[in-house]
Amino acid sequence: MGDQDLHQTLGDLLEIKSKCNNNSSRNLFWKKLLEAQAKMAEKGGQKHHSHSATKKTRRTPTRNNTLKMIKRRRARRAGQGGSRRSTMIEKKVRTLKKLIPNGNSSVGLDGLFSDTAEYISNLQMRVSIMQAVVNALSNPE
Repeated sequence: MGDQDLHQTLGDLLEIKSKCNNNSSRNLFWKKLLEAQAKMAEKGGQKHHSHSATKKTRRTPTRNNTLKMIKRRRARRAGQGGSRRSTMIEKKVRTLKKLIPNGNSSVGLDGLFSDTAEYISNLQMRVSIMQAVVNALSNPE
């Protein structure tokens, strides 16, 4: 939408508004409002403030936080940064072991995954059998 199209649309809206309400102070309000919206659309919707008017949003780190950041950096450099990821994986494996019957036996990850796949297929078979029983009992022929 070009600049001229925008002004034409603005003029059309003002004309419609003036026909609906002949109150001149209201028309002035609508005109200013629509002009402000047109300016915002031209700027891409961004407000421009002077540098002095912006607020500092980030807090300065305390001594304790600074020490934590340094420890994290050192841990990453030493190759220990993946400990959080490994703990999350271990937690998910423990949860999976709790969900699977006889999952507490020590069979390793491969065995756990194959037991999980077998358990899921057994559950699917049970559901299909139950659906067949329900269909057979609900349709007496």
